[in-house]
Amino acid sequence: MLYFARTLRGIRPVNVKTFAPLHKRLVVASLAFLALALAGMGLALVYGDSGSVAFVHRAAWTQEHYAFLRVFTNYGLYPFYILFLALFAWGWYRHEPGLKLLAQGYFLAQLLGSVLIVRILKMTFGRARPDATPLPDFASEWAGFSWDAAHHSFPSGHTADIVISTLFATLLFRNPWAVGVCLVWAGALALSRLALAKHYPSDALAGAIIAVTASLVVLRYWLQPRLARAPLGAAVRWWSDNKRS
Repeated sequence: MLYFARTLRGIRPVNVKTFAPLHKRLVVASLAFLALALAGMGLALVYGDSGSVAFVHRAAWTQEHYAFLRVFTNYGLYPFYILFLALFAWGWYRHEPGLKLLAQGYFLAQLLGSVLIVRILKMTFGRARPDATPLPDFASEWAGFSWDAAHHSFPSGHTADIVISTLFATLLFRNPWAVGVCLVWAGALALSRLALAKHYPSDALAGAIIAVTASLVVLRYWLQPRLARAPLGAAVRWWSDNKRS
């Protein structure tokens, strides 16, 4: 993720100082995702991949709030879709190519990471979801290539989706509290997939890795060259802590 910040420093002709606050937010987001990944790995090491699912799924709080978790996990991605659709529309309306490019980069990263790569791997590995495995105690079953959604546990598409959303929201939001809310939202949504026995911790970790990789590729090879040529206008002032750039 430090590469994420270094990549943005390469954008020209924008003054590097303009993006200094942005770089700090990206580093914070990187450390936050690293902490979440380490926490997930620690949970898996202590309880095991299937044991972690059993621990979270059977927790009293999970069972008491099961209906809420189902709604949250099903619709928790939509606020980001709406946000970046609105960003594209606003950029088009205000003739701000930088904002339109950021929204387009977001949807391109989603198509590459959470749709194309994740779907191919899901079908290729055919890992049964914890709530669909025929083995006891949520033990993992790898069936090989499968069209069955019940065997599309690895990797987690929800986690890939929300991590991409959070990374691009970090590019967008100036307020650190807004970035913090996105990070908490991402962690909660990933955890909800375990609570509902839809994914294992390793599924979520793989989804996050795919998301970060896809985001970096899109930023470096698609978004950055276009931002370097496009007049950013208000986008620079929005991202910067300065009133004008």
